[in-house]
Amino acid sequence: MDDNDLPLVFKLLDMGMAARVAQLYVLKEIYLVDAKISRDPMIESPEALSLEHKCFTESLTPLDAEKYIVLCNFRVAAFDGKEPNKLIMKIEAAFCTSYYVDKSIPVPSLSDGDVETFCAFMHHFMTLNPISNAWPYWREFVQSMSSRMGFPALTVPLLEIAAKKAATQEAKSKPGKKESTRRKKLSA
Repeated sequence: MDDNDLPLVFKLLDMGMAARVAQLYVLKEIYLVDAKISRDPMIESPEALSLEHKCFTESLTPLDAEKYIVLCNFRVAAFDGKEPNKLIMKIEAAFCTSYYVDKSIPVPSLSDGDVETFCAFMHHFMTLNPISNAWPYWREFVQSMSSRMGFPALTVPLLEIAAKKAATQEAKSKPGKKESTRRKKLSA
């Protein structure tokens, strides 16, 4: 990834300051808060599966709270490789990630021009960071649940964070949830 691929907020922000700010939020815990699994009992494991992955976050506390809590919602749906609209199984889970503010780290001083950039960085960081922290738990959950459901253990790919190509104005104006979807074919 070169500088042209970086989101504007990272080009404008002093990355040394960003690293110091990121250290303010220390991961406290990750725990499962909700899960749902389903499968079609009449279908044997097909030779090929098409997987659709989704994830999004929900902030449960304001960013300036002493304890910052984010709900990370994940979903994988498996479709028959020969019949792409035929749902074979679905696994959903929500993991809560909580962070505390480390008051021993001095908060960097910001000029008036840096405040907006800093806020945009923190929003971006606190959307990606909880997902990346909860991702290994999600991967293990899917592998375990898919084998318990009578299928070969599904392996969720490693987390890849890529800049969006072009976001629509409508998507930019929606607050709250950040969502991602990806479909991938697997062969047994």
